[in-house]
Amino acid sequence: MALFLMAFAIIFDWSWFWAIFICLGLVHVIRSEEIHFVESVTKKETPTLYWIMVAIWSLLAMYSISNDFNLLFDISQK
Repeated sequence: MALFLMAFAIIFDWSWFWAIFICLGLVHVIRSEEIHFVESVTKKETPTLYWIMVAIWSLLAMYSISNDFNLLFDISQK
């Protein structure tokens, strides 16, 4: 289902979908205390790396949400 929705998001340029997708991933990462990115990173084994990755993921989520609501300054509109 997610792959099907991702295809529609790409075809129809749904930026809101990516914001939701990243936020759902962030919720899952925090609840499971484990990130699967290139290799498995757990909060228990490598807490510093885990929290750095959660912070980066959070920044990406905030960027996606602010971009969807046009809260970012658009240089191309000058």
